[in-house]
Amino acid sequence: MIYIYRILIIILLSLPGLAFGGSGQASEGNSLTEAHEDIAMDKKANRLINESSPYLIQHAYNPVDWYPWSDEALERARREGKPIFLSIGYAACHWCHVMEKESFENEAIAAFLNEHFVSIKVDREERPDLDQIYMVATQAMTGGGGWPMSVFLTPDLKPFYAGTYFPPDDRYGRPGFMSVLTELSRAFRDDRGRVEGLADNLTTNLREHYAAAGDTATLAPALIEQTAGALMNGYDKVHGGFGRAPKFPHPTELSFLLKYAVINNADKPRRAVLTSLEKMAHGGIYDQLGGGFHRYSTDERWLVPHFEKMLYDNALLSALYAEAYQATGDSLYLRIVRETLDFVRREMSAPEGGFYSSLDADSDGGEGRFYVWTSKELEKLLGPRADIFARYFNVTESGNFEDQANILNIDRSSEDARRLAETSGVDFDKVMDEAKAVLMKARDNRVRPFTDDKILLSWNGLMISGFVRGFQVTRNEDYRTAALKAAAFIRENLYDGHQLKHAYRDGRTGAGPFLEDYAYYIAGLIDLYEITHDFAWIDLAAQLAEKALVLFGGDDGRLYLAAAGNDNHYIRPQDIADGALPSPGSILIQSLIRLSGLTGNERFEKKAEQALEVISSNIAAMPQAMVSAVEAFARLISERLEIVIVGSDNRDSFLDEVYGRYLPRRQLIVSDSGQEKSPLLEGRAFGGTTMAYLCRNRSCLRPASSPEEFKRQLEQLH
Repeated sequence: MIYIYRILIIILLSLPGLAFGGSGQASEGNSLTEAHEDIAMDKKANRLINESSPYLIQHAYNPVDWYPWSDEALERARREGKPIFLSIGYAACHWCHVMEKESFENEAIAAFLNEHFVSIKVDREERPDLDQIYMVATQAMTGGGGWPMSVFLTPDLKPFYAGTYFPPDDRYGRPGFMSVLTELSRAFRDDRGRVEGLADNLTTNLREHYAAAGDTATLAPALIEQTAGALMNGYDKVHGGFGRAPKFPHPTELSFLLKYAVINNADKPRRAVLTSLEKMAHGGIYDQLGGGFHRYSTDERWLVPHFEKMLYDNALLSALYAEAYQATGDSLYLRIVRETLDFVRREMSAPEGGFYSSLDADSDGGEGRFYVWTSKELEKLLGPRADIFARYFNVTESGNFEDQANILNIDRSSEDARRLAETSGVDFDKVMDEAKAVLMKARDNRVRPFTDDKILLSWNGLMISGFVRGFQVTRNEDYRTAALKAAAFIRENLYDGHQLKHAYRDGRTGAGPFLEDYAYYIAGLIDLYEITHDFAWIDLAAQLAEKALVLFGGDDGRLYLAAAGNDNHYIRPQDIADGALPSPGSILIQSLIRLSGLTGNERFEKKAEQALEVISSNIAAMPQAMVSAVEAFARLISERLEIVIVGSDNRDSFLDEVYGRYLPRRQLIVSDSGQEKSPLLEGRAFGGTTMAYLCRNRSCLRPASSPEEFKRQLEQLH
């Protein structure tokens, strides 16, 4: 990548009045009607008013002459020879809102944009392909990235300048947005050949970098321990989690460490995971009143969150806390699972099935106002119960947030409040339940955060898995129903029998197909089978896996984020590292291995091996950044633990032993008749009596004919 940095220096020298924009904050619903209630009736809507994305519609009354990403916009840029200003963000992004208010609602800035640029607004959640390829360019040019992402393109879509959030005016030695626009417009007008030459060089080097066939490395079992060790090196021994502020939950990494700890009986990684989960569950990053997790903590103590709530965080974390409960039996983790899933059902579920994307951080003119409380509010609402509630959740008169408000949180002193109440003869749990009910009712009367109510297939796949895990540890039928309803909704509305679609809103589907849709939905379907025992979901998962390999697989086995042949992609996007979401390619590899065992299709496992081999040198070089890939490798080489349950008599008692136990990387198949096309059912005895077969590496114990016998066999596994 050294050539890219040389290009960066040339660009900086050629535009002396500019510095690249600073890192944006990866951040943050009422209805869209409510969101626009402050817009004057005489304001003219731009083209975004016809879009389905709530994020785009939020900008529909800006004076900027916005286009969605479309042939119309790209053709205009080519026809008029104008540079493109590409603004990428998402509905729950706090700094996206700030830049909109400061710059995109500014009449002078809008007029300059309209005269000198073709302005395109993109919802990164709707177009992960565009987000990825222009984020690569932004990171190459600036050394960082974030949202809002502000990228300037030639008419043939090659980036020549990039940044994130820009203030409207020059501040503290940083150029303001108007200065950036003025200088870039001048450079493109007066020295267009040089600007386009720089853009050509940048894109050429990026293409060569991503097209280069990397060396392969031999992956050995020691890689798993090496990955765990690398993760532990970044562990915060005081506050849990990884690194310093801002602190993100990292559910993918914690789930991997938990598997490693249990399989290897490793105490330090186990304590690291459980400490992290406890600290998050007690901190402000967790909504102590309504359940569910905010995006991340702005401090290292998990106290002050960025208040948006994303579907994918709550999907991944509910599954992780369910695993922790299986591994420990600690009721704290079970409570977090229930409260998180109940929050999703209550506030992020569409009536027709499927789950909404996010809740904004802001409401009523400020961030977090929906979630915080002053001591005076508590006294007014709770009366004599206010003191005990305030003691437990660390509410003070001075507050721990803005304007003397308090973010509810629990620490060691909270248990003193419980002991004091019980010593005084107070039923602590009853008082707290009553107080929470009062505050929830009061909170529901506040101005609600904006809900991004588009349904993204990929994130719904993750949430299906979250509800499956929740059902397994709680046996709450509402959770099974939620998972089943979402899977059916996707099958009926986002799959035409040929390809998946990425997004749905108000009966309209759009974008795609993308690898993340196939990868996460396939994984969700395999999980769903475990609680429905309907092999049709496995058949659909296998069908989609075949399609995914055709659409997203390269000749060398590499997995790309988008299908080939898109003329608007200057590079074919791929992302092998984990981020806020696990790498889609690595999740697909895991599912291919699982499907191979369930269906007997050995080609799936061979494709998984090939896909791992092509990124093996990357895995070996930075395993802690590619935990999902390491987990796929671990699943490939680990001993195969297969559980086969046949028959229907007293079957739930057998399943209780499986669902309530932490058995990482196991394979489960359940059948009444053996009609399913699975090698795991061959040679099984089918009759009225339920039998359980426990097999390791295709060597099976004597079939268990009672739940008690099956329990004893499972207990002997460790």
